[in-house]
Amino acid sequence: MVSQLIQKSAKKSCALDPMTTSLVVKSLNELLPVITCMTNSSLSLGYFPAAWKFTLVDPRLKKTGQPASLSNLRPISNLQFFSKLTERAVSDQTLEHIKCSDIYPILQSAYRAGHSTETALLKVHNDIMCSMDQQRVSLLVLLDLSAAFDTVDHQVLLRSLEVSFGITGTALKWFKSYLTNRSQRVLINGNYSESFSLPHGVPQGSCLGPLLFTIYASKLFEIVKCHLPDVHAYADDTQLYLSFKPDVVLLMSLM
Repeated sequence: MVSQLIQKSAKKSCALDPMTTSLVVKSLNELLPVITCMTNSSLSLGYFPAAWKFTLVDPRLKKTGQPASLSNLRPISNLQFFSKLTERAVSDQTLEHIKCSDIYPILQSAYRAGHSTETALLKVHNDIMCSMDQQRVSLLVLLDLSAAFDTVDHQVLLRSLEVSFGITGTALKWFKSYLTNRSQRVLINGNYSESFSLPHGVPQGSCLGPLLFTIYASKLFEIVKCHLPDVHAYADDTQLYLSFKPDVVLLMSLM
């Protein structure tokens, strides 16, 4: 299993790696028993090593033309290769648990087999076209949560993992260890910032970050669904839409 994880993982090295990823791959026959033992120990003990919780952040521009705007920078976390292997193992097992339990948020198209940005677009487009066939007007609102990954509350996330997704015992202990006592430094043009702690948020660029955000936000979408008939999401991009008869618009304008 670990060898398969290595094959699926990106081969890019991080400055924090004790050895380059290319050397790990070339020496895989010799290192595989050690890597397997290290990964299994982390999972069985419910412990994420402290050395793996420190990350180097590389700010990337979201859009050109606004390099000085902090809101236009995406903080990509450069993680150690062995850390990413363990995260990948946990991500695969968590997704399998969610799939077998049939508890994946039905309003979410991200990070699930058979779904993509295209299927999310088709879902919204089809719903609106069906409303048009019924002579109904549709109002569509597109939302993009600002700094979504950085605002995740760890206690709320852990509670959601336990109550809504049935993750308990050693598995929940592992997630708590993974989330707590994290720290990072920012690297820009060869210059490092001071190290600082991360009391909230999940790492962008990690294997688990997107999945954990999806779990964290699942309850929010359930609440929204209670008040709006049509909601769909892909990660932190949300589409809210409402269809109604044109005479309702006229009535509202007269009020």
